[in-house]
Amino acid sequence: MSKHKTHVALKNGSRHAPEQVVAELLRARFGASTAPVLVAVGGPGGTGKTTFAKALAERLSDAVVARLDDYKTSRAFRAERGIYGPHPEANKLELIREHLAALKMGRSVQKPVYDKATGEAERVEEFTPARFVVLDGEVSTYADFRELVDFSIFIDSDWKTQLATRVERDIEARGYDREKAIATFLQSNLREFAEHGAESKAWADAHLYRDAEYHLEIESVEDALFQAHGSLFAADYAEVGIKGLIVPVLTPFDASGAVDESAFIRHVEFLALHGVHRIMVNGTTAEFFSLLPEERKALLKTARRYFPGVIVAHVGGLGLKQNLTELKWANDFGADAVAALPPIYPAGLSEAGIVDYFTALEAAAEIPFILYNFPKHAGNAITPEILKAVPHYAIKDSAQNLALMEHTPRYFVGSSTNVYAPIQQGAAGFVAATANVRPELYAAMEMLAVAAKVEEAAVMQQEVKAYSARFSAGGVPMLKQALARKLADYPIHVRCPLLRPDLPGK
Repeated sequence: MSKHKTHVALKNGSRHAPEQVVAELLRARFGASTAPVLVAVGGPGGTGKTTFAKALAERLSDAVVARLDDYKTSRAFRAERGIYGPHPEANKLELIREHLAALKMGRSVQKPVYDKATGEAERVEEFTPARFVVLDGEVSTYADFRELVDFSIFIDSDWKTQLATRVERDIEARGYDREKAIATFLQSNLREFAEHGAESKAWADAHLYRDAEYHLEIESVEDALFQAHGSLFAADYAEVGIKGLIVPVLTPFDASGAVDESAFIRHVEFLALHGVHRIMVNGTTAEFFSLLPEERKALLKTARRYFPGVIVAHVGGLGLKQNLTELKWANDFGADAVAALPPIYPAGLSEAGIVDYFTALEAAAEIPFILYNFPKHAGNAITPEILKAVPHYAIKDSAQNLALMEHTPRYFVGSSTNVYAPIQQGAAGFVAATANVRPELYAAMEMLAVAAKVEEAAVMQQEVKAYSARFSAGGVPMLKQALARKLADYPIHVRCPLLRPDLPGK
């Protein structure tokens, strides 16, 4: 099971050194510990792990940095097998385990020293642990060391930032030509680390994110840690809860009909860049009804890796056994909440049957459970009686039945048009599909609504209504066509039975 996180975002005008906050958190968390504390700093190449590890060690004072790149197998060995740094066989994992165990016991080790010129670790040096031992390396957060590491930090960034950093470094420091540097990035970051290291993010105690301007900030912290030490974040960070704007993300398909992962990544990064803190994956807007289970699983995992905010995973509608499987994926791969439609066939089910279905899902959920009301498509409405009978965190209501609000702890209106009135009446937020295309408009609406700026919000509501009206008849195909005008090369393909807007009647 992954560690569930509390997401945070910088308050307006704040710019705090994340290493200082993390250092204070480590001192508070391990103040009573007498043994050396092992702190892993992992993540893909080009995200600034080494810079952060050194800065963190300086803030901790009684700390040393252990470079795990020194434990690489020889360059000749890796070249012979066609592998790169993130591959397990590219690292002396057993030796790392042996040395970490010794360091935890306060013993010095004879650490290898990797020579970049020769591609070998031909000598060793004595390495003595301090109060904190900061482990710098993309493998430091791997599952192989999970029981030995006391605190793990995963640093991520968008792939363009990783690429730019790695290409510059490999050309200047390693003498690569540009073509080789790009090829190395593709194999190391996008293939090997994605396969062997990306999932370690779900197990980390803290996530940090480096943006395109190379600013590094805290993205999330394990729930229990945040609850115990939230005061350390209060001055500069605001908690990003499940409230306000949620964007139900589109699923892009290429011309062959396959999920276009690259376009999906660019889209969620675009949303984050324009102020979106929460998304829903695999929902109605995502064409979940046409996605295979393994595609829904892959989209969730990709979203968790590339979106630095709250992720709600839709897991409902398609049969209890399959829904329970997908709910487990949400638990395991770092979703922050799950949402579930009632069964979408047959229509007209009894309330008792729907209650049994939802109750079974809720019992398996280790994260907040959100009921999803969309009777127009599901054929089964969520009623006040169902809300009373099923334990739940919130309801997402695409029927806009505001009478349900008094029967649920939190009400989210499913509307891109009517946003502010429900919030004035007590809604916790809104789920807006049109925000896929113009996220900055809806993020601004969220800020005004949450701050209860009535006059400004009323004006913004009119702009929101006018903008969303143009999509009312076009649905998902028209949203994709509009997004393609915002994101270059975003594919406008949809899956049958939907039709592309430029191919009417085909």
